[in-house]
Amino acid sequence: MFPVRSSVVSDRVRPLAALLVLLVALLPLGCGELGSAREPALIRMEHRDSHQGPSSAASSQLCGGGTLTASHGVIATPNFPGRFPVPISCSWIIDASAIVGANVSIVVYLTQQYVLGGLRFTEYMYYSDDYKVPSMNVYELSEDDVTSVPWLRFNSPYLEVRFTMDSLYGTHLRALDRLLDVYGFNITYEVDAVKSQTCNALHCRFLGNCYAKQDFS
Repeated sequence: MFPVRSSVVSDRVRPLAALLVLLVALLPLGCGELGSAREPALIRMEHRDSHQGPSSAASSQLCGGGTLTASHGVIATPNFPGRFPVPISCSWIIDASAIVGANVSIVVYLTQQYVLGGLRFTEYMYYSDDYKVPSMNVYELSEDDVTSVPWLRFNSPYLEVRFTMDSLYGTHLRALDRLLDVYGFNITYEVDAVKSQTCNALHCRFLGNCYAKQDFS
């Protein structure tokens, strides 16, 4: 075997590093927004940390996940709206790098959102198996957000949706004698402007379900 010259490796790495720097400089800064019944507002921002959900010793079960490149789609827990196995850890990457423009965003609609926590959204300026450039912003839904927030908007070209949960007890939305047998979430996303009409469990007064049309129109 012949040793690889370090100068050759450096020559190959420099162009890629320069390309990443250029991409970060040209892309707009990520900005997440929560949609409310009154007006949009900036959602809480947390600095990215090492928290990744349940302990690795808990043998978390992976579900679904993968990279989503379509301009719209559905993200759901296994067996929705039935029970799902716990502990669980799911991750989806919405790749809108080929679609996002000056006035286009990744919008997540909380159409059927029954979990009270465990959902975390992380924006990335660049994302691949080899290189990841986070925007340093992490957004996590709180228990109050589940009933008051119908949609979230993100301006970065890549969005990671991560869901982790250790137990099904005390972690789901319940309303007296309603919503007693629903678990998880079935949310929709779209790479477009925010729609004027949205729907969530609160809008339905906990009496029905919210659905998106097949063509998302």
